[in-house]
Parts: sequence; structure tokens; C-alpha cells
Amino acid sequence: MKNIILTAVALLVGISVHAQQVLGPGTGIVSPEINADNTVTFRYYNPKAVTVQISGDFLPSQKITYMMEGQERVWEAPGRADLVEHNGLWTYTSAPLEGELYSYTLYVDGQKMMDPSNIYQNRDIATWTNIFTISTEKGDKGWYYQVNDTPHGNVSKVWYDSPTLSMQRRMTVYTPAGYEKNTKTKYPVLYLLHGSGGDEDAWADLGRAVQILDNLIAEGKAEPMIMVMPNGVYFNQAAPGVAVNMFQPTMTNSRSQSTVEVENSFPDIIKYIESNYRVKKDKNSRAVAGLSMGGRQSAALSRKYPTMFGYVGMFSGVVPPEENDKALEAVFAAQPKLYWIACGKTDGVMANSLLLKEYCESKGYPVSFYESEGGHIWRNWREYLTIFAQKLFK
Repeated sequence: MKNIILTAVALLVGISVHAQQVLGPGTGIVSPEINADNTVTFRYYNPKAVTVQISGDFLPSQKITYMMEGQERVWEAPGRADLVEHNGLWTYTSAPLEGELYSYTLYVDGQKMMDPSNIYQNRDIATWTNIFTISTEKGDKGWYYQVNDTPHGNVSKVWYDSPTLSMQRRMTVYTPAGYEKNTKTKYPVLYLLHGSGGDEDAWADLGRAVQILDNLIAEGKAEPMIMVMPNGVYFNQAAPGVAVNMFQPTMTNSRSQSTVEVENSFPDIIKYIESNYRVKKDKNSRAVAGLSMGGRQSAALSRKYPTMFGYVGMFSGVVPPEENDKALEAVFAAQPKLYWIACGKTDGVMANSLLLKEYCESKGYPVSFYESEGGHIWRNWREYLTIFAQKLFK
């Protein structure tokens, strides 16, 4: 009977031209399978399981309360759905989904586990989840986050010396398609910073930054640029597994100290990039942006070095203004091309984002503000990068 069930599943794969074929080892089970109507079917085989549930950001959300810096916050988190069992094969089919990158995990008899039939996984700080991407039409969010038949840039994992931090450190560097052939062309640079607990892999893996730039550049919607994704946790050399010492990634202990250390050591990064890559070195050919902690770092860097960056992007993270803020005055005295704030409506950072926006407007500083749905989540940060990248170096 088990063989009949598995053969039937394999036949479903053969007739579904829309299926995302992710095969469990030796089973023929497909999970997830993207169906023609944009629903997604998940399958898990375990005849001994009593309950199997799926948790994912495509499911109806529930409000969860948590503590942060002594204040009670509420955020939207995915709910769970039960899989239906038939002779040991557990299945769940979602509602139709819009184009997006989604994450999920399974819970088998209450124990969290990865989908054994899906090799696509992401790590967010110390948590692993399965992922899949769906695109319902060209140009939707999912389309920008997936690999398409377009010219592709290259990605390097680069080690550089940081005398300021007294260590070798690692960063991810993206060069656009054609960089190796166009040997006389110099490129602008986007410095893209991650959030607390992240590392130099976060934007490339969770943020789909490489796919976003590949697709935008191929469409002519973004200028060809180099993108530098450094490690913004000042006491870590690199992501887990490639640093000298093994460690368990955690949220950064001291946000203020982290920002100061990044401010002080950032010239080490720029010096390396401008010495080893063909880049334009003027202010209006440099952009800095980041999410959460990286947004605060971007704001702080623009204030410490007001003539260094022509474009500043703060995604769900800002440095609130002080009364008669002279540092912010210096930023706008240097006439940045773009000072861009983005935040979700239910994000706990929205209050400070509005404070900065309203202060800038009261002083007559040109500031752009983008408000999205949702909260402090990667779904928003991928969207913000897609929008911000199209505004650069025009």
C-alpha cells in the first residue's frame, strides 16, 4: 500500500508542469509543490506520527506578545495548520499565494523539524527554516527574488584587514554582470548592512539581494553597481563556520557600542573596496543602507561622515534626532541625493521613524518616507531594497 501511495505522488509530479520538484532522498515525495492555481501542497511521510503541523509566514497570522528593552511589544507571527494523514502520508495545501519568498517549518508530534523533501533552507541568526519562492507573473515580488534567465553578477566572500578592530574580517561583495569584461568601467557602490545577530551572509541569503540586483539591472531599472555586504557585528570576524572560533550567533548585546564600532571601523571597508575594485570614489557614487541595527548604523555613518555618502537608506531602523541636531544639520548641508526612511505600519520602530521624518520636515530637510504593511520582517526589507536600489546613482 505504501508503494502505491508513493507511486501516485510521483505521477502527480509528472503531470504538474508547475511543480517545484524538490525530492526527498529515495522517496519520490514532492514538497513543496507549487500548483497551477498558485496554491502550494506540502507532503511528509511518517506512518508513526500522531500529529503533524506546519508553521509558515503564508498562513493566517496570530498576535504574539514579547518583551523588548523593558517594553511590551506585539508582533504578527505565522500561525500553524494541521496536515491531513492518509496511510502515513501527511499533506497540507495552502490558499492561493501571491508572488513572494516564503518560509516554513514542520512540527512532528510537537517537535520542530525541517521538511526532509526540501533542500532549500535559510538561517536567520540561529534559526533554520525551509523556504520556497513563488511568482505568479513577471515583475511581482517573487519574480525579483528568484533566479531568472538574465545576465548574472558574481559574488565573492572577501577577507580584509581591519586595523581599527585589530582583526581580519569577512564581507560579501557583488559585482554586476559584465564587470570582468568592462575593464575600463568604474562602478558606484552600495554598502548594505544587516540587522542585529546577522552577518555578511544575511542579505545575500535572506534578503535575496543578489537576485534583486541581477533582475533590476537586467531590466534597466537599476544602474549597474557593486554591492558590499559587510559583517556589522563588530566582535565577530565572520559568519558561523568560517570564523576562527566556533560560536552560536545571538542578537547583538550592545546596540550603541556596535554602532560606534562600525562607525569607527567603516573606513577600513571603504579603503579595501576602493583599493581592490574599479569603483567611483565621489560621494554621489556611494550609498549606504541597512535594516534594523543596520538602519541605525547607516544613519549614524551618514552623521559621522556627512560628505561620504550621497544616498542613505534606513529600513526599520533610524537614529532619532536630538534637539537642534547639529550632526543631522551637517548631513543635509552636504546635500545628499537621497535620504530615505522605510518602515512597516506595525513595526515597533515606526515611532522613531516618524520622529526623524517629522523633525527633518520641520527643518526643511528633503527626506523621503515609505510606509508598508506589516512589521519587523524580511518580507518588508526585501521590498525596501527593491525600491531603494532603483533610486540610486541616477
